[in-house]
Amino acid sequence: MSIRSIFTKKKIIWTIIILLIIGGAVYYKYRPKNNAANITTATVSQQNLEQTVLTTGQVVSETNLSLSFQTGGVVQSITVKTGDQVKTGDVLATLSQANANASLTSANGQLAQAKASYRKVISGSTPEQINVSQKSVDAAHVAYDNAVNQLENVKVSTAAAISQAETTLADLQSPTSTSDNKRSAILITIANQLAAVKADLDKEKQIIDDSNLKDGFGAMDSSSVSNFKNANSRVQSLLDTANISLATAQAYKSDANIYQAVVDSLAVLNQNTTSLNYCYTALQNSISSSKFSQSQIDAYKTTINLAISSENSGISAIKASRQALTDALTASLNAVTNSKLSATTQINSAQNQINSSKAAFQQAEATLAQQKAKAQPADIDAALAQLLSAEGTVEAARTALANTVLTAPADGTITQIDTKVGQQATAMQPVFILQNINSLHTEAYVSESNVASLSIGQTVDYTFDALGPDRHFSGKILTINPASTVISGVVNYLVKADLPNIPEIKPGMTVNMTVLVDSRENVLAVSGSAIINQNGEQFIRVITNPKTKTYEQIKVQTGLQADGGLVEILGGLSKGQEIVTLIKQ
Repeated sequence: MSIRSIFTKKKIIWTIIILLIIGGAVYYKYRPKNNAANITTATVSQQNLEQTVLTTGQVVSETNLSLSFQTGGVVQSITVKTGDQVKTGDVLATLSQANANASLTSANGQLAQAKASYRKVISGSTPEQINVSQKSVDAAHVAYDNAVNQLENVKVSTAAAISQAETTLADLQSPTSTSDNKRSAILITIANQLAAVKADLDKEKQIIDDSNLKDGFGAMDSSSVSNFKNANSRVQSLLDTANISLATAQAYKSDANIYQAVVDSLAVLNQNTTSLNYCYTALQNSISSSKFSQSQIDAYKTTINLAISSENSGISAIKASRQALTDALTASLNAVTNSKLSATTQINSAQNQINSSKAAFQQAEATLAQQKAKAQPADIDAALAQLLSAEGTVEAARTALANTVLTAPADGTITQIDTKVGQQATAMQPVFILQNINSLHTEAYVSESNVASLSIGQTVDYTFDALGPDRHFSGKILTINPASTVISGVVNYLVKADLPNIPEIKPGMTVNMTVLVDSRENVLAVSGSAIINQNGEQFIRVITNPKTKTYEQIKVQTGLQADGGLVEILGGLSKGQEIVTLIKQ
């Protein structure tokens, strides 16, 4: 065999191998895909569809009245109990009538007086009556003058009280005042405590410089001596700062200067307390020697312990003196406010007394003039007007008495009582609920997305939480309120429906309402998840190969959007076709 022949055969073999590889790749890329593992399908079915509106509401009585007293008072009696049936006009409860009866008696007295005055105008006055009226005028004049004088006295006395309170406050607030000693007291306390710190520093220095104690000082814990000396070394600079702040505050006792003096003095006291505590710890860790006995160490410990106690007391004293100034300022501010309020109240009261006495004076004068004059038509009319006014007062008193009695405005059942005998009743505050439990209806709010599907007369299917989900009742929509109500940001409309008379159903029960708004019988239906919306049109993927689950996208026409996520198919599909409802990614 020739060499050329061998090379020709190899070339053919390699060509075949390459073609097989290319063909395999092409087949792998374009082979039919098996989508069965990633696709969920369903079958187009023919069934009955329903579209309902679901909502939850409450049972409401046609008569649902919150009854209240027209006036306030103490409840004297309650003649009914919860569950009692009442008729229109039945007495439910009464308030204490003592004041109302007294007012009626007083009004009757005023009426009798008005009648007498009317007769007097008609018949004229006697000299004795004119004399009495003159004395009334004189007394009324004196009362008026006294009231005017009283107002001036009140103005003077209250102005003095306000001035005194404001002076006291100004003294407390003034940095230069000499009449108040609370600012000075703070500075005196600080000065005393800084002097105590200075004295304590001398005691501490004595311990540090005591050569006899030196070898045994803090021998059992060398860090205690170091802590003491470090803390002690910072006290003097803080003391200098505090003395400067104190001097500044003593020169000008402003709030800011006093505050700074307090802060700086507390800083040095706290630092020196820390230094003294470290010193005491070092003494506890000291070892006695022939040069410095244990009794001498104990004497130092006693001295330091007393100094610590003194420093702590000093801290409390500074804080207390500062708080005393704060409390005094607060009390003084309150005193100014209260004195002004008291002045306003007293002046108003005095002015009211002037107005009242002036009116009485004018009335007395008018009465006297009327008695002296002959009966004129205008006088007769005025007396008649007073008579009519007195009669009106009597009627008002009778009404007030009647308002102490609460009666039933309609037939019904008392379903709630929110008061008891002896309790203070507030006017217009509901204390009884009267309902007609034999005439009930339902009320529920329906969202704006569903209310367009409802109409008056539609049948409502009821279930009640209290009666269980298996018991169903029927009613019809009575009204749909045209005014909206926003609940949790959602626009809703109130829907009312009638309710059969069933003894087990009570006002206030929760009711579940289902309204059938549309239905289709024996139509093609698919799950809404199978529908694809594209460019305003709807499509469904129809399986073309049941084994590999390959599919093609078919345009469809839909109808009713039914309960359960089902959608009516008007065209594009036929019963039994397998369709795609979900493709897993």
